[in-house]
Amino acid sequence: MKKLLFGIVFLALVIAVPVPMMAEVNISIGIPLPPVIVFPGPVEVVVIPDTYIYDVYVVPDIEVDIFFCRGWWWRPWEGRWYRSRYYDRGWVYYQYVPDFIMT
Repeated sequence: MKKLLFGIVFLALVIAVPVPMMAEVNISIGIPLPPVIVFPGPVEVVVIPDTYIYDVYVVPDIEVDIFFCRGWWWRPWEGRWYRSRYYDRGWVYYQYVPDFIMT
């Protein structure tokens, strides 16, 4: 009888306690992401002259600077650098200046 009572109390706690304890976790480090740029199709890139060591490409004829180098897309915004594996999404903050800019 005690085992049955313990089981019922335990089950009631498992069902009742987590519901009020559920909360949304939102972690933010205060570094905003750059605004989204919508492209009508795949982007055209041109190689920047004299970048033969890294072959740095740039997307021409747009209002922002977007570079491609060694498998990453790079984008400066508000004094910070962001990078992504895709030219139109997935930007993440990169805390350093890319080395192809320094050469």
